[in-house]
Amino acid sequence: MSNEGKRNELEKQHNVALLLILWRLPEFITSFVAAAASGSAVVWLEFIESASILIPGVLIAVFSKRLNKNLKYVYNYGTGKVEAITALSCEIFDIAGLFCVVFFSVRTIIKPEPESGYIFLALIISIIGLFIDMLILFLQSKILLGSQSKMFHTAYISARKEFFFDAVAIITLVIELLFEKTTWISYLSPIVCIIIAVPFFMIVLSHMKASISELIDRTLDEESQLKILKVLNEFFDSYEELGDIRTRINGEDQIVDIELKFHETMDYGSIRDIAEKIKVRVQEELGRSTVNILVI
Repeated sequence: MSNEGKRNELEKQHNVALLLILWRLPEFITSFVAAAASGSAVVWLEFIESASILIPGVLIAVFSKRLNKNLKYVYNYGTGKVEAITALSCEIFDIAGLFCVVFFSVRTIIKPEPESGYIFLALIISIIGLFIDMLILFLQSKILLGSQSKMFHTAYISARKEFFFDAVAIITLVIELLFEKTTWISYLSPIVCIIIAVPFFMIVLSHMKASISELIDRTLDEESQLKILKVLNEFFDSYEELGDIRTRINGEDQIVDIELKFHETMDYGSIRDIAEKIKVRVQEELGRSTVNILVI
């Protein structure tokens, strides 16, 4: 992809990040007010989840702007890296938040504390937050339509998660209102938090693994490398010596560097034509890839 194309991608990501911040900020505020008003652990979990989306949104806005500004220098790590860093940041905030919620939930079960008297206010605010969730989910689904961007996909998945947490928080608060005079009701919120947190831990860890894998340049698998050798064998008579073959996966991009030594009697035009043919054939075999023929 050309520098101009990368700039367009980074600019698009920056704009989406700004939209994400604007969309999440009202919900971030309402979920904080609801959590502070109710003292409910499940509402605090919702607030932490909202924060884990808003804060990475700020990070991606900063990263994409700086990468776009410094694109012509050595600091261009590509849009795939930016998206992976954002996803990893989001999961780190999720993990930290979940640890906090589980810790305080277990402490509440061991030593129950009465809920504050603002559950009804928290319920109203949570319902407002649910309507914001519905709007965000609708807008994100429209953005995602027809797009392959990981940033759009991440935003859409985040919107779905937020809708789910708001819905669970509302159901929990309604139950707390109905049974606020009972002794067991103080255990409901922390138990719900733990039930939600356990499977969510598994999801977060899975996403973290994928993000870390994306940030690490891996070599192509054995089958792909055999395809490269197959192509080079087709052009065996066209070059004199094969040097190193270096392959790596950078995000979704497959990058192949092939060192070739050509016959001294060959002119530049012939070398260029053969190198282009080898490049095209390797790309046909591998699919989406960047192939560089290095003359040694």
